[in-house]
This record gives sequence, structure tokens and C-alpha cells, in this order.
Amino acid sequence: MRISSSLAIIAALALASCGKTPPTSGPSGFYTDLHLILNEGPFGTGTGTITAYDADTVIESAFAVENGFPLGNVAQHMLESDSLLFITINNSNKVRAINRNTLQHKWTVDLEQPRYLAAHGSNIFVSNWKDSAVYVLSKETGAQVDSIYVGNFSEQMMVFENKLFVGVGTYEGPYKLAEINVNTYEVTLHNTGDVPNSFAVIGNELFVMNSGEQNWGVSPDTKSSIWKYTGSGFSEQAVAPNTNKHAISLASDGTNGYFLNNSYDGAIVKWTPGQSWQTSTMTLPGGYKLNAHAGNLYFLDAKDYASNGELRVYSTSGDLLETVPAGVIPRQVIY
Repeated sequence: MRISSSLAIIAALALASCGKTPPTSGPSGFYTDLHLILNEGPFGTGTGTITAYDADTVIESAFAVENGFPLGNVAQHMLESDSLLFITINNSNKVRAINRNTLQHKWTVDLEQPRYLAAHGSNIFVSNWKDSAVYVLSKETGAQVDSIYVGNFSEQMMVFENKLFVGVGTYEGPYKLAEINVNTYEVTLHNTGDVPNSFAVIGNELFVMNSGEQNWGVSPDTKSSIWKYTGSGFSEQAVAPNTNKHAISLASDGTNGYFLNNSYDGAIVKWTPGQSWQTSTMTLPGGYKLNAHAGNLYFLDAKDYASNGELRVYSTSGDLLETVPAGVIPRQVIY
């Protein structure tokens, strides 16, 4: 294990306080059964971090503890695949691969303004805000395998039924959804709502949340909407009644959808396919991102976006189950 002396002291104190033995390297390590929170870190300065936790353990800056150097600025997205974690570091222009069980660094490649990740077979896909391509990298080495032109900057992604779906367009159009054959890399572009930001599979069907444009008074905002993949395109299923909030982070428990009703200070809203747009919230505002796993909702609160945030775990009926301290701007959980 490669730990600087100061970081080793921090790790020892964190672990001693909860009665855990020190991490161990190897195919099955200390972090195997811990949840991992990805924290963006402060924009422009400082570093993103990973918080590792379970019922009686919280380890802050776990990546730095294990490797002796920081993750980088800003930590954007983390993907688990084949016992590895892949992380995009947006401002630092890097993609990193680390061991899921030990958090030991495996490789880092330079890639300008990487955003989100998806995986298929021996490759990962990386969206970015630098050009109009999705990059294909080897899981094993990080070497570039290919690039796929999608017509504009690319954002959120999901693999569904052997197709890679990519949100195209960020905060200005044209907005499209790219459907990519994961074997041939053939691209089909579909129309959708403005600013596609998240995907979820609900009842074995693929849905996409569009936040709508948020133009800060410079020009009119547009409405949030939810669209469904039909096999030949996307059809609008529900649209927000007004433009005063911009919904994000569509997630699913398999039967129902859940999202945050406001992009920077949202509360959880439940939505079932076939319903109109829902406005009744399950929780109080405060959420920056929303994840779902094993019947629970993981509500990530960035608070003031400068100090440490927290993770609140809710049941799908809105009951608070657990609160976990997190780093600066928590945005995602790996389970």
C-alpha cells in the first residue's frame, strides 16, 4: 500500500475510531463491501475525493489515503465494471482506473473535459465537452480504441439492450439523443426535449429526463420533460407545468421513477409511467443529485457547495433511513 506519512496517520485515526483493522491490498480488499461516495470537490481549486463508508466506518479522501496523491479537480462521474472503478476528472482533464476492492491506482489517461462513462465488453465509453465525439477506451490500459462522432458535446450515457444512448447537447442546442450500436458504432440521432441529463430503466423500458434550458434571465427558460424510447425514437411522456424549476437525476427502483424537482436544490418526486408530471415532493429540498439502489433512494446534498455535504438514504416512501457525512459536493454513490 502506498501511503504518505501524513495520509497514513489520517487513515489510522479514521480507522481506529471505528475499531476497524487497516486496509489490505489484494484481490479482495478492505473496500470491497464499503459504499463509495464520489465528491466533486471545490470548483477550480482543491480536489475531488472518495468517501468510503458502511454502518460503522467513514473514511474521508479514501483514494488519496490509498495512493498518496489526490484524485483531481473536478470529480465528475464514477463507473464500476469488472472489479474496476473508472472516474472522469473534468477540470484536470483525466480519466482514472482504480481497483474496486483496494482503491489502488491502475492507470490514468489525459482526455480533455471528460464527463460521463459507460461500459460494454472490454471497453469504456467517455463523453466530453471538448469536441463532438464519444471516446472508446480499453478498460485494461486506457488506450484509445476508437472515437464516435455524435454531432455536438456529449453528456450522460447508458447502455440498454446492446445500444449506447448518449445525451447530445449541454446547455445549448441542438439537443439530440444518440443511439449507438455497441458492436458497429453506427449512430442514429433522435429528437428529444431540451438538455437531456439522465436515463433510467423503468419496467424494462428506457426513459430520459430532460431538464430544459435554464438561461438565468438572458432568454426564456424551457420546460423539463420525460421521454420514452420506443425502439425507433423517443416520445414525450410528461412535461412540467412551468419553467420555474428544472428537474434532474431520473432514477428507478424498477417499477417507478424518482427525480429531483430542482437542479441545484431539489426534493425527491415520485413518477410512474403513464402519469402526468408530478409536483408533490417526498422530501424537503436540498438534494443536488439522486441515486437509487436495492429499493432505497440516495439523496446527495451539497449544502452550500463550499463545505462538506452529506448523503441521506430514504426508503421509496420517503422515510429517512440513514445520514452519512460526505465531502465537498457529493454527487454519486457506488454500492
